[in-house]
Amino acid sequence: MNEKNIYAPYDLRCQYVREPLGLDSKRPLFSWVLKHDDMGQFQTAYQVIVSDDPELIERGQGNMWDSGVVQSGDTANVVYNGKELKSRTRYYWRVRWWDKNGDVSPYSEVAVFETAFLDQSDWRAKWIGNGSDQVFEAQSDGFKPQQNYQMRYGSLFRKEFIAKKPVKSARIYISGLGYYELHINGCRVGDRVLDPGQTDYKKTVLYSTYDVTGFLREGANAIGVMLGNGRYIANYGYGAPCLIAQLHIDYVDGTDDVVVTDDTWKVGDSPIRENGIYYGETYDARLEIDGWDMPGLDDSNWDNAVLVDAPGGRLTSQVMPPIKVCKVMQPVKMTNPAPGVYIFDFGQIFTGWVRIKVEGERGQVVRLRYSELMGDDGMLNFNVNRTAEATDTYILKGQGVEVFEPHFTYHGFRYVEVTGYPGTPALDCMEGRFVHTAVEPVGSFACSNDLINNIHKNIIYSQLCNLMSIPTDCPQRDERMGWMGDAQLTAEEAIYNFDMAAFYAKYLNDIKDSQKEDGSIPDVVPHYWSIYPADPAWGTAYITIAWEMYRYYGDTAILKEHYDSMKKWVEFLSSQEVDGLVNYVHYGEWCTPGSIPPKHTPREITSAFYYYHDVLILSEIAGIIGKYDDQKRLREKADKIREAFNKKYYNSERHFYGNNDQTSNTLGLQLGITPEGEEKAVVENLVKHVVEQADYHFDTGIIGTKYILDTLSDYGYVDAAYKMMTQESYPSFGYMIREGATTLWERWEKLTGSGMNSQNHIMFGTVDAWLYKDLAGIKLGKPGWEEVIIKPVIPKGLKHAAASTKTIRGVIKSAWAIEDGEFTLEVAIPVNSKAKVYIPELWENKSLSIEGKEGPIEGFGVKDTVECGRKYYLVELGSGNYCIKLK
Repeated sequence: MNEKNIYAPYDLRCQYVREPLGLDSKRPLFSWVLKHDDMGQFQTAYQVIVSDDPELIERGQGNMWDSGVVQSGDTANVVYNGKELKSRTRYYWRVRWWDKNGDVSPYSEVAVFETAFLDQSDWRAKWIGNGSDQVFEAQSDGFKPQQNYQMRYGSLFRKEFIAKKPVKSARIYISGLGYYELHINGCRVGDRVLDPGQTDYKKTVLYSTYDVTGFLREGANAIGVMLGNGRYIANYGYGAPCLIAQLHIDYVDGTDDVVVTDDTWKVGDSPIRENGIYYGETYDARLEIDGWDMPGLDDSNWDNAVLVDAPGGRLTSQVMPPIKVCKVMQPVKMTNPAPGVYIFDFGQIFTGWVRIKVEGERGQVVRLRYSELMGDDGMLNFNVNRTAEATDTYILKGQGVEVFEPHFTYHGFRYVEVTGYPGTPALDCMEGRFVHTAVEPVGSFACSNDLINNIHKNIIYSQLCNLMSIPTDCPQRDERMGWMGDAQLTAEEAIYNFDMAAFYAKYLNDIKDSQKEDGSIPDVVPHYWSIYPADPAWGTAYITIAWEMYRYYGDTAILKEHYDSMKKWVEFLSSQEVDGLVNYVHYGEWCTPGSIPPKHTPREITSAFYYYHDVLILSEIAGIIGKYDDQKRLREKADKIREAFNKKYYNSERHFYGNNDQTSNTLGLQLGITPEGEEKAVVENLVKHVVEQADYHFDTGIIGTKYILDTLSDYGYVDAAYKMMTQESYPSFGYMIREGATTLWERWEKLTGSGMNSQNHIMFGTVDAWLYKDLAGIKLGKPGWEEVIIKPVIPKGLKHAAASTKTIRGVIKSAWAIEDGEFTLEVAIPVNSKAKVYIPELWENKSLSIEGKEGPIEGFGVKDTVECGRKYYLVELGSGNYCIKLK
């Protein structure tokens, strides 16, 4: 064996996370990525070893699990199948692989995962609260009539304890509802914010695990916890904020101690007074208590915490990426439109808050108000916030330069209004803190058209702004809910750009928690707004996201886990059938140009479409997990729905769907709905509408927009799709940018009054997947990227496009350019994947060459193929980096 050619696996992950701290899965999933010098390589076998002894694993021994040599190409979602795992235990694992030649790699570097509490009985801590009935009221949201929000003032909890001996290791397991901030011995622990992730707390409560070994010292120690409201408020059916924490200390001599929350903890008033997601935060620095999180404080005047009822949900380890301050933003401009009023402009809409430096007298009140818009008078336009007060208030303690940033709120904004500032603020007195779920970026896209690049940038910002432990609709107003329509539509786009696996695994559990006995699920998950049953175009998120997890991450375990609940959803839809279709609808084709509800598209056609979609996809899922009777029955059901759909919505004489609108025809062309042989005629009607009636503009809402560009490209109308994406007049993405948008709007129109006019919604961001799949040409072939399709479209006027995305198997790249009569396509295919590469036949009688790492590749097989009137050269390639030239 030439050991230089085959490398040890790398990027080892457990439950999609690198070296997770605090798993509560008894059979976690493993994955790894491969590297090989040779081209066309793939895995034929692997061996995983797991040990609870670091010395054994270094010697290549797995005393917990040795899979042996498994003849398999799987590099992702390999299920642990060893001895029973124990709670609070550190495990070490490695993997090696065999290539197509039978050569074996070295073992990987040692990776680690650590379990938290595998059984609820491991929890010895009690839920505690501050026992106060004092509340404040903030304005309610404008979506559903209800009383104003009743919330609690912030609280401080503390507990002193003695570490009797030198500490070997220490872990704390903690959840504070709604949000908490953890301190030990005067230091903030971790960089998580707005923790834990949002759930239905009556079903699931997430807890986090921290390694606090370095925070403890032999002798006296203290834990301090700040607690705020978050979503854990009475209006959503919950109690007062509460806390549970359990600290395990392992000493060098092998003994241990446990510190738990109980009624011996002390509780006091926090400098955080009013606080809420929509409200903002009031912080009175005069109430700060020096040393509140340190040992030795005289807390005799503090009250004892009270034991409170548990929220009801199962305590579950939070595996998905936490929310963090992911980027620091600098203001680009400051104005002074009125005496004592200062407006800071960050030049970009984002989510989070600002950190401000201020020096003044004790009791001075500084207010920060946030908005996405500025009015013509130079003052902020707060209409987009609706009833969300979005105001942070800082009351100075009067001790030199003071620094403030909020703890338990967030805002969507570009502009910040500052009033009450002592003196005149400088531009550098504040910085923006861009806050969102810290998903790993995995994708990149760029092309020769700057407008397209700016659209992509705006989509990225909108997507990140709306990842806040749940996929939200918007970040600025009195809403910020987990609307499932937005979630399902943008799933593919999000996966191309970010590592979404752990995030979506959590959200699928949220959906499952929301399901009623009759199988219905709500429009909003978690169901803080109880809107049942979901519009079928929203409820499809359950099946769609699970399906995308399988398609893009190869995760069959998640299909098995959720199958019964997804089946109940489909059965609920079936119970609503009328003439073979589901016709009830809440929203339909939402936010078409000039309208909120559908303007041209039949309202119920989207419900009928997604009924067919869900039944068809569930039949596929049933087959994948071995439910063959269900597969047959569901497939037969799907065929009947398709027949009913065509009977009601298809004009077989004139070959169009619905009202011959863009969305109806686009939906009719999905999933094999159109009668065989009649697709071309339907496409021609679609294109005629795009060209003649819409002048190459979108006339779709959020649903049609997702599918229309792919559909046009798939049927050969690439130039029409490209023209739609490069328009700068209304309605278009270019129009938004022309009018100053730095994120995506909720509406196609520029609206700055009250109502539905968010400047930062992600639901139209679905088009970003088209940039990857068609303009750059990276398409999924077989699930889990076992097969990659590289098939760039070449619209007139575009000179080059490039994209890459880091998949579960490694990085895939496609970059093409046309220059001086030569077409160049650079392709990277990861080890263990195969690719079908389609090279557009741009010129007659041209030569085709392929170069790999070692130079020209001779004897490659080329097939001529024609698809939708376009000629391609088709080349099948294995892993490696290639440069393909047509000249």
